[in-house]
Amino acid sequence: MSNDMVLVGGQALAFWMARYKLRPDAAVISNDGDALGSVRAAKGLAEALRARLVVPDPKDLTSLVAQLRIPVQDGKVRNVDVLHLLYTTSGLKKSNEFTQRVRNNAVTVRLDEDVEIRIMHPLDVLESRAHNAVGLLEQKGEHVVTQAQWGIQVARAAMLRMAQDPAAEDKRIGTHVQRIFRLWKSSVGQRLWKEHGLCVLDALDEGLLTHRPELRQQLERAADERARLPQPKPASRTERGRAS
Repeated sequence: MSNDMVLVGGQALAFWMARYKLRPDAAVISNDGDALGSVRAAKGLAEALRARLVVPDPKDLTSLVAQLRIPVQDGKVRNVDVLHLLYTTSGLKKSNEFTQRVRNNAVTVRLDEDVEIRIMHPLDVLESRAHNAVGLLEQKGEHVVTQAQWGIQVARAAMLRMAQDPAAEDKRIGTHVQRIFRLWKSSVGQRLWKEHGLCVLDALDEGLLTHRPELRQQLERAADERARLPQPKPASRTERGRAS
């Protein structure tokens, strides 16, 4: 995959779940893939994969810039959607800001000596899955809620891994803690809790304080907030539809 492209969505979630050994069958999250990128990058990837490239009409109002249709076994086809914009529940401006942040935060991972890919950062995966769970339930189905739950697990594992890394600065980790807290306080974080009983503060493992005592004030604030929460009654599908 070109360095101009970033693996996002369900396959980014699957990658981090496999990396952190959270689920042995994480690869079954999605057979298709999504990536941020340009038509030029999509053409290069299509040539490398010997895939058919489909480019939408420029007049179409879509976040899709191209689709790769990759032949696999038994005559089946897998799709890779190349996007220029990621979904949020907060409108076009916020979606553009989030998309740019995903590009900036993407993690470069070396798969072998000759192959590197850029992958959506675990905290961006969490935020993306939260938006999908509260905004796309009726369109995409219950699996978006499951992916939000897995997104919390991925962020939790990533935060703990960073806290255990002696080279990681407290300031950087503190910034991530603040980001999770802001997501919790946002309308998306609150809806995720009220509608699905999922709390993004669960991405902050209790073990963080052991490794990063300098962040005690931030972590204890989040822990106190989490401890005060009653267990909500998840909304019915009808109520979710109205909320969306």
